[in-house]
Amino acid sequence: MKNAQRQYYLGHFLFEEEGENENTLLIIDGQQRLTTCVIFFSCLKNELKKRKNQNETIDVDLDDITDYYLKDIHKGIQKFETVAADNNFFLNEIIDSKQNTNDTTTKSQLRIRKAKLFFEKEFEKTETKELERWTKLVENAAITQFVVEDKVQAAQIFAFQNDRGKALSKLEIVKSYFMLQIYLLAERKEQANEHIKFLEREFSTIYSQTVRINLKEDDVLTYYWRSIKGYSYDKITDGVKEALQETPGNKIDWIKGIVTGLSQAFNTVEKIEQSTDSYISDLRSLNNMALSYPFFMKAYRVGASEKTISRIAKFLENITFRSLLRGGRADIESRLNSFLTKKIEDDNQINNSIDTMINRIKTDGWWGYWNDNELLRLLDDGWFYQNRVDNYVLWKYELYLCNKNYPLPHKVSFNDLIRNESIEHIAPQMPTNGNPLANGYGKYKDAENGIKSGHWLHCLGNLMLISQSHNSSIGNQPFVNKLDSYGKDNLLHQQKEIQDFVEDKNNPVWDVAAINRRHEKILKAAQEIWNLDKI
Repeated sequence: MKNAQRQYYLGHFLFEEEGENENTLLIIDGQQRLTTCVIFFSCLKNELKKRKNQNETIDVDLDDITDYYLKDIHKGIQKFETVAADNNFFLNEIIDSKQNTNDTTTKSQLRIRKAKLFFEKEFEKTETKELERWTKLVENAAITQFVVEDKVQAAQIFAFQNDRGKALSKLEIVKSYFMLQIYLLAERKEQANEHIKFLEREFSTIYSQTVRINLKEDDVLTYYWRSIKGYSYDKITDGVKEALQETPGNKIDWIKGIVTGLSQAFNTVEKIEQSTDSYISDLRSLNNMALSYPFFMKAYRVGASEKTISRIAKFLENITFRSLLRGGRADIESRLNSFLTKKIEDDNQINNSIDTMINRIKTDGWWGYWNDNELLRLLDDGWFYQNRVDNYVLWKYELYLCNKNYPLPHKVSFNDLIRNESIEHIAPQMPTNGNPLANGYGKYKDAENGIKSGHWLHCLGNLMLISQSHNSSIGNQPFVNKLDSYGKDNLLHQQKEIQDFVEDKNNPVWDVAAINRRHEKILKAAQEIWNLDKI
C-alpha cells in the first residue's frame, strides 16, 4: 500500500445475507483483510488524535473514522465483529482502544495484538501528511464482492475459490468441507444449523488450544488422522473425503465424531507437551514425536489411565531410540502400523498390544532390525561419534549413574543440560605435541592396539558430555590435566568417574585398556536402560 499512488485494490470479498437483517452481512471470504483494515483505522485514529491534542493540524475527521469503521457514534453499535471467541478481546483492544491487560487465549487474538503493535510502531514514525494519504487510499480502495443468500451456496463458492486461489491450511479445508457436507446432508435447514453450531463450538475449542501448544495445527491434524488410518496416510483432505463417502451409517454423526476426536487430539498434544512424566520428557528429547503422537491420541481417545499412558511412553521411547540409533531405511512404522490401526477400547487391550509388540521385537525376524542384538551391535560400533543419538545415549548414561540420588522425575532435563554441552573425546582426536604416551594417551598409530586403530577414538568409551567452554579450554592437553579438570566444579558423574577406569592412579594413562573398560560399562548400562522386560 505504501507504494500505491492513486488507487489501492483490496481484493475480492464473499458475503452472506444474515437472514432478515438486511443491514448485516456475514463474511465468508475476506475476514483477515477486513480485520486488518479495522485495526488500521483504530491505530490511525489514535495516532492522529494524539497529534491533534498536541495542536497539530489534522486533515482527517476522526469522528467519521470511528462512526464509519469502528462504532456507530449514536447507537453505540460495533460496526465489525470477529468470531464470538475473539470478539470481546477485539472490542476492548481495537474498537474501544483499551490498554493491553488481558492475555491472548487464541492464535487469532495473538495476531490481532501483533497487528496492532505493528501499526502503532509504523504510524508513530510516519509523517502526518503520509498518514492522511494512507487514510484516503484505504477509504477509497477498490474491491469486488459477491453476496449469497444461504450457507450452502456460500460454502460451495468458498471451496471453489480456495481450491484455486491462496492455499488454506489443511485444518481450514477440512472444516470448510465438513460444513458444506452438513448442509448438503441435513434434511432440514434447522437441523443443519444445529449441527453447524456443534462444529463451530468444537472448532472454537480447537482454535483456543492452538495458542497453547507448540505443534503446528496441520501437524496435529496429520497425527490425528494417522491415529485412525495408520502412518501411511499423509493426504489428509483427500483421505477425509474418501472416508466420509465410504461411511455406511449416519454421515453427519461421523463428521461430528471426527471433529470431537480432533478437538481431543489438540488436548492430547497439550498434555504431552506439558507432561512431567520422565519417559514422555525423554521422547520429546529424541525429537521424533511423529512416531508417538498417533499412539497417544488413540490411547487418550479411549480414556486410557495415566499409568497406561506412562507405559506407552516407556515403550515408545525404547523403540524410537532403537529406530533413531539404527537410522537408514529400515521402516519401523510398517511394523507398528497394525497395532496403531487395531481397534482398542480399554487399558487391557492397550497393554496386551504393548506386550505383543515387545515379544515381536524379541522373537520375530521381521522386527529384527531393532532387537537387543542389534542394539548392542550398533552401540558397540567404533564410529559412534556423531550418531544421531550420541548426546542422548550419554545423557541417559548420566541419569543411570545418578538415579539413586535423583529419582524420577528428573529435576534437570535433557534440554537444560545439552543446551550448553558438547561431546568430548577424552583421548583427543589430534594427539598432543610430543610423545602421546608421555602425555597419557597410549599409542596413536595404525596398529591393532593403537587408539586411532580399532575404532577406539570414536567409540562410546572415549566419548563424554562436557560443556562447550570446558571442552575448548582443555583441548588436547595431557591426560593428567584433563583428569584434574573433570573432577572440579561440574555436575556430571560421568566426568568424575573417569578416574575409576585408570589402572595406575599415580601415573594415569587413558589408553585402549581404559577406553575399553568404560566402553563395556556403558554397554552394560544400555542393556539395563533399554531393557524390554522392564517396560
